[in-house]
Amino acid sequence: MRKWNIIKSKRAMVGLEAAIILIAFVIIAGAFSFMVINQGLFATERGKTVVQEGLQQASTPLCVDGSVLLKSTGSGIDAIMIPLRTYGVKYVAMAKNQTAVTLKVGSSAWSNIYEGVNSTFSASATFDDLVNNTGEDRARLFIKNTNGDYALDSNEKGFLIIKLSTAASARTHVVVEIKPEKAAPLTVDFYVPESLQTGWITVSG
Repeated sequence: MRKWNIIKSKRAMVGLEAAIILIAFVIIAGAFSFMVINQGLFATERGKTVVQEGLQQASTPLCVDGSVLLKSTGSGIDAIMIPLRTYGVKYVAMAKNQTAVTLKVGSSAWSNIYEGVNSTFSASATFDDLVNNTGEDRARLFIKNTNGDYALDSNEKGFLIIKLSTAASARTHVVVEIKPEKAAPLTVDFYVPESLQTGWITVSG
């Protein structure tokens, strides 16, 4: 009888140990599964962020809103006006340290001629007035309906005025690149028309 009790006790101990080992395996497996799921969610969220950043950097938030105008002297052009609006975003930061404007006129090129947002804009101002407020070989942004900050909002319209120190003659190739921070540049590429009349003229790409 005692021998039988000893055998039963041994079996009970073995069963208890097996249960403890099984519970330990379940706990470890649960912890490992939670870690894997957590890492998977983190990787998915990080991947989503990277994709969004990539799309932002691959697209430009600016668009040309209207005709590009050239100020003709009769024998060449000495100023360029590019109308701008935001596209797909609420605003685009356009402060001097957040945007760059590169310019290529024929064989000459400038890496950054941008001087920032002009603080004043009059509704009665003409394009000639805007040009007179822009230094030579320099670009400034004038914002209509501005709220006073250094960003181009979706309900505002901007006029990027570029003044050339030397007039570009007919058939000269001109390339302007507007580069907002962390976004693809907006490129305006055109040739100076062969027929030039004094004053402001429109140009096609």
